[in-house]
Amino acid sequence: MEADMPAEFVPKSVAQLPAPAASTESHELTDLCLALWAKMGLSWKPAVEWFPRVIVLHSAIYRTMFDSSPVGDIDAVLLADERRNSPLDNLRDHIPLAMVPVIDLGGRAGRFADVHFDLMQQTTWAETAKCILDFRRRREQLAAHIRSTNTPETRFLAHAFVAGKNIEAKRYPMTSASISYPGFPSAAKTIPIAEDLSHRGLLTKTFFDRVHECGACGSRRLTVREECPSCRSADIFETELIHHYRCAALRPEGEFRQGSALVCPKCSQQLRHYGKDYDKPGHSQICRKCKDSTSEPAVGFICQDCDAQADGDSVRRIDLFSYALTDQALSLLTGSEKKVPPSLAGLPPSLVQELDRARMAGAEGPPLAVTELRYGARDSLIKSKGQEVFEKLRRLFIENLSNYLAETGSVHRGDAADYFIMKGEGATTLSEQMPAMLSICEASLSEKLDPRPRVATKTGQASR
Repeated sequence: MEADMPAEFVPKSVAQLPAPAASTESHELTDLCLALWAKMGLSWKPAVEWFPRVIVLHSAIYRTMFDSSPVGDIDAVLLADERRNSPLDNLRDHIPLAMVPVIDLGGRAGRFADVHFDLMQQTTWAETAKCILDFRRRREQLAAHIRSTNTPETRFLAHAFVAGKNIEAKRYPMTSASISYPGFPSAAKTIPIAEDLSHRGLLTKTFFDRVHECGACGSRRLTVREECPSCRSADIFETELIHHYRCAALRPEGEFRQGSALVCPKCSQQLRHYGKDYDKPGHSQICRKCKDSTSEPAVGFICQDCDAQADGDSVRRIDLFSYALTDQALSLLTGSEKKVPPSLAGLPPSLVQELDRARMAGAEGPPLAVTELRYGARDSLIKSKGQEVFEKLRRLFIENLSNYLAETGSVHRGDAADYFIMKGEGATTLSEQMPAMLSICEASLSEKLDPRPRVATKTGQASR
């Protein structure tokens, strides 16, 4: 773990630190806690690593309860974060997804840790043992090749499985992203991975919230307010409108007011009788800055981080989601998925499943065409714009393609390539449709992907 952490977070060895004398009471509590752990099945000293550093106070006690110099795999990470006001949403950015729980020793981490342990609070003893054992049990359910993988996407899935929880979005105003995924990396790292896995059929997504994003700095900590449509000032106030019957003047009350009297600014007649000379049909908003009036103030936003302003029509809207493992992901992680024929190896699992359904339909199924898509501009885009820009363009292209196909087909996200299925009459004329279809799907992209199709299967009925 130390190789993955910033230098200021690398823990020192416990052996390098002086061990203060532990009180008799602490020794008694330690013995009681260890006895409870053994009774629950935690009969060994859990192997741990510390983050970001070892707590000197009570280190002798923790040495009795935990193995801080493990040789092999660890059972947990002990969080000894002494910071008080810093955000914790990025905790897992510094602690790799090692498929082990984070045990909070300070009590500040809350939902960002998996469990809280305090020797002086006996209720936390059983919770800690149960958490370690549950992680270990689910870790053993993983297929061997999953446990040894180093790919970020697979480790992300494996960690969600071992942690036994969904990737739940939570509001978190301490960061400019305004959202966090407790137990997982920061939103900036979690969302791209989760979206990719969702496109591949390994995660389901559930709408959480819609937020607005600053176009200048990307912050989502925006204040919404009513503004003057003319000058965008928020210094507006509400006043009643006066309607003068005789000359049809309709203006704010302030324009009629002369001391205690009401005098029409249009015809100069004094208004004496409400209901006979005038009435008050409604209200208006007056801007103190530019003096303009309006019946409908504009909606505006101001960024709390950089003071940039945006109107309600131009501000960027972002939809946020929570995620959960699909049955397909569970089968993949535990090694219980159906054996894929060699001819289908490497294809997205969702595509394999749809081909299976089509094969079972046999002759009764509609004509079907499967097309592989690779992107000719991939390497040049990654080199000039970066991987993130390419993936964003790719996702938008896939979304456009999905909308184009609608009920006539489906799109399946792969690793090196993407695939789509065309069903029905469109499958028989796919070659003729292809250039126009891809051009339409690429038209809204800021950069061209140069999609290069290859029809892998085209039959009168579903086949492999």
